[in-house]
Amino acid sequence: MSDIRQILALVNDSPRSDRVLALAAHLARSHGAALAALHAVEPLRSGAFISAEAASVAASWATEAEAQRWNEATARVAAAAAAAGMAIPLVALRGETVSDTLRHAASADLLVLSQRSPGLADGAQRHYVERLLVGTGTPLLFVPHADTLPLHADGAPRCGRRVLVAWSASRESVRALRDALPLLARAEQVELVRFLPAGEPAAESLDALVGWLRRHGVSATSTVRHAPSPSLGERLLSTWTVDVPIAEALLSHAADTDADLLVMGGYGHPRAWEMTLGGVTRTILQTMTLPVLMSH
Repeated sequence: MSDIRQILALVNDSPRSDRVLALAAHLARSHGAALAALHAVEPLRSGAFISAEAASVAASWATEAEAQRWNEATARVAAAAAAAGMAIPLVALRGETVSDTLRHAASADLLVLSQRSPGLADGAQRHYVERLLVGTGTPLLFVPHADTLPLHADGAPRCGRRVLVAWSASRESVRALRDALPLLARAEQVELVRFLPAGEPAAESLDALVGWLRRHGVSATSTVRHAPSPSLGERLLSTWTVDVPIAEALLSHAADTDADLLVMGGYGHPRAWEMTLGGVTRTILQTMTLPVLMSH
């Protein structure tokens, strides 16, 4: 079992970065890990203009705006470091956003970042999360943007006390389970759950996985269930896929069991400049209600 020794918090222009930093610092203290922050935003573009004067004004504006967002990120990280009583160096990206992030992620054991909010500008590159998910070998811990999360006294979202592990007998699921071992070892409750599509034959039990976890010092229970059958109206929705009921069942089960961390494989592959994600992954990324650890 690999320990968590280096955590990287991805900070952007959104106030949600405060929660990301608080959780990353909380985990760093718990695991005795070092913590660094990465200013993971896309550089501002001044655009093309028909006159040199207009271009100069736009370039000046972009420079001032970049300085302002950097100052805000610096202040945010400094406040988090002071609250946590630890050093948190802030690193700026100097090249292509995704490739630079992947380079820094290679020397980290865990990336902590915020769920993307459709109605909130955060300065991150388009498809940044999707490209990061399928491009890195480091697990990603997402902090949901919900304002109803239970918090620790230090402001960090509660995470890792009651863990729900979504199992699907895939390479990504195996990777996520192994990546989560340092967190599972500290959990009070761990449950492995497998949701099958409605009508699919029952799968074998998860007893072998429970035994494997026990040998790693993790006490866990397991559940195999079928996702609810969708109604005709749900099937007619353009956003509906066979995976949507499984994602919804996972989040519902997490709420019923008071889970504060969902561990799952992240499914997807790059296609040109767009990312093709699996239905469960895409739905969880959009509708998560608790911290989610994903590994690809």
